[in-house]
Amino acid sequence: MCGIAGFISPNYNQEHLRRLTSAIKHRGPDAEGFYFEPSDQIGLGHLRLSIIDLSAAANQPFYSQDGRYIMIYNGEVYNYKEVAAKYGIQPRTSSDSEIILEAFAQKGMDCVQDFNGMFAIAIWDNREKRLFIIRDRFGVKPVVYYHKGRDFAFASELKALLQLPVEKKLNMGALQDYFFLEYIPNASSILQDFYKLPNGHYLVADHQGIQVKPWYQFRDKIAARPLAARSEAAVLDEFEELLSSAVRYRQVSDVPIGAFLSGGTDSSLICALFQKQNQNPVNTFTIGFDVEGYDESGYAARVAEILKTNHTETHLSDKSSMSIVDRVTDYYDEPFAAPSTIPSYLVCKEARKMVTVAMSGDGGDELFMGYGYYDLYKKIKRIYRLDPGIGRALVKSLFKMRGPRYERASRLFGLPGKDLFAHLWSEQQYMFSEKEIGGLLNLKETHLSIRDNWRQIDAMKLDDFEKISLFDIEQYLANNLLYKMDSASMANSLEVRNPYLDYRLMEYSFNLPVEFKLRGGTAKYLMKKLLERYLPHDLVYRRKWGFPAPIGNWLTRDLSYMIDTWLDPKRIRQQGIFNEQQVQYYVKAFRSGKHFHDKRVWSLIFFQQWYDKYLEKTPV
Repeated sequence: MCGIAGFISPNYNQEHLRRLTSAIKHRGPDAEGFYFEPSDQIGLGHLRLSIIDLSAAANQPFYSQDGRYIMIYNGEVYNYKEVAAKYGIQPRTSSDSEIILEAFAQKGMDCVQDFNGMFAIAIWDNREKRLFIIRDRFGVKPVVYYHKGRDFAFASELKALLQLPVEKKLNMGALQDYFFLEYIPNASSILQDFYKLPNGHYLVADHQGIQVKPWYQFRDKIAARPLAARSEAAVLDEFEELLSSAVRYRQVSDVPIGAFLSGGTDSSLICALFQKQNQNPVNTFTIGFDVEGYDESGYAARVAEILKTNHTETHLSDKSSMSIVDRVTDYYDEPFAAPSTIPSYLVCKEARKMVTVAMSGDGGDELFMGYGYYDLYKKIKRIYRLDPGIGRALVKSLFKMRGPRYERASRLFGLPGKDLFAHLWSEQQYMFSEKEIGGLLNLKETHLSIRDNWRQIDAMKLDDFEKISLFDIEQYLANNLLYKMDSASMANSLEVRNPYLDYRLMEYSFNLPVEFKLRGGTAKYLMKKLLERYLPHDLVYRRKWGFPAPIGNWLTRDLSYMIDTWLDPKRIRQQGIFNEQQVQYYVKAFRSGKHFHDKRVWSLIFFQQWYDKYLEKTPV
């Protein structure tokens, strides 16, 4: 796992290359390397976190045997030995980097279809004077880039690109998306002229410009019909075999490895298979909070005891958890309002004390319909069949009468039906409605990119639940969960691997009939049936927990100063981005006891912190 950065530009030099890599030193503390050719106006920089082949021979940039290609690379290709055999590669090292580059030298972009792993790869073709940048299928490893005029630059993180002499202008469209979703989706960035390379895409850059093209589309792997009918026992065996293979691949490492264990279905299943494949106890990690309703460390401890893992539990007081709140924008360099950023960072910090690689359960909920809004969507969709003028208005009034939580949900019944799920998703994240965003940003019209994404999916010939699952995979997983974990882990120089994101498992699981995922009110049905082979019934079927921080509790007490500091009316007025009255409305409502506004208040605070750190110091 590493950090990569580079450019093609007549305006950047070696000093700029050093600035790019210095900003992401945390991603690769073990070695650094550079390629700079002023005649081609090309620069490449690499920071290495050594995982496979720890020798200096595997340092990057890596040069192909014929001398034509130069590569920098972030990630792991787990099946590199099989790729080497298929392509007849005689390696000089035991590194997967060499295999990737030599396969590309033989087949170009076609070779990427054979890679099973997570990766962001940049390869300079020194003969054709073209740069290829390739991102993995599901977006585990990030690539951000800047393109304006004759300047093109890329890096693993946005904060690196901001070290260049570039204009920093707020992207108001992305800001609307942020306040609706809690993250910024798709290829857009919070700044104009900055972009994310979408997952499953590659970019070709030269002095004439850039082109971005897909090389893998998950939608193309969705079968016209689900997999042929077979017995539950057969499906269970097939699923276990695929997941076991994915876990086994992700143990390829020359450094210590462990796994996160929350005690929930996803992580428990990964840890069960991980331990089954090893004679000695594997390292597992969890953290807990001293706040009722946010601590599931007891469940994780029980699972670890049954599986006989070497378990490390870190119990965090409010004080120790809140110690990083003022620094969270150091690690997340785009506005990102998920409170789980805090425990994600902290569990990575604890894990790094013992291991350099950790497995995570990301992807299980998205594949196996693990979120509560699946059934909720079906119920609310029925209500939408009522007369919009009378029926929905009545339901809306009844919801408002039932207390704060239902008052928040009542917003859904005044919205157009065609975008129902997009608005439901936002409401479930406690974010702003489209109307509220217009008022907050003083906009007469709003455009949320997520609506277009949902409408495309909604037009597909899929079951409603499959549509939501696909939306979660393409949007929430790719743009939220994976960004969060990459930022948290690499801030601690920790590599995180995701067995559920093995493309073989993803394609197989999505094409299973819905009843293997959601049956009789039981979400993640197949996963739970497999977990029954390893854990007792009460642990398998316990209530689902998330992984948030109790940010609402903190904002009413110890972190109240953040509201006063970052949402101060004078600051808001001088900044000129937000409607001052609207901001104060949410602050007052939250402080008067309507605590369902906590996420909205936090999202405003996070943006203000980010703006102050990365754009300008706002005088107060």
